[in-house]
Amino acid sequence: MGKIYNVILESNVGTGAGNYGRTYYIDWSILPQGAYKVSFNFNSAVVITVNNIIANIFCDLGQGQNTIIASGQTGSVYRQNYLGTLFWTGTGANNALYAHITSNPPIYLTQRPMNNTVFIEIHTNSAPFETNYAGPDVGQYTMVLSFELIN
Repeated sequence: MGKIYNVILESNVGTGAGNYGRTYYIDWSILPQGAYKVSFNFNSAVVITVNNIIANIFCDLGQGQNTIIASGQTGSVYRQNYLGTLFWTGTGANNALYAHITSNPPIYLTQRPMNNTVFIEIHTNSAPFETNYAGPDVGQYTMVLSFELIN
């Protein structure tokens, strides 16, 4: 196992109109140059909602167009920057979103991220995967991106 670097993103620090789309500034030069295996965890505050909308999270870390989303028709749908799915926990209308570090498969980067402005998007699972998860908002959250240096 390589050295691990954790980057913490808190929704109350990021900027944006809603927690479903927050922008953060990260100085990636603190990470050594190299290839990385990236995993994440996510925890939101309790929000009042129903469990009938799936939340998917997207973030541009330089992984490129390496995610293929199956289509109901011939051909595939490509959507860049997919990280994974968020899950519900709670009872009744009081729920929270979460993802453990092992809830989703990791992504791999050939080099450390280069874009210092990072945009976290949380969308529904409706094609073309651009509908903001706003029904209602995801609530305040903390997300940890875990970068494991693999070479």
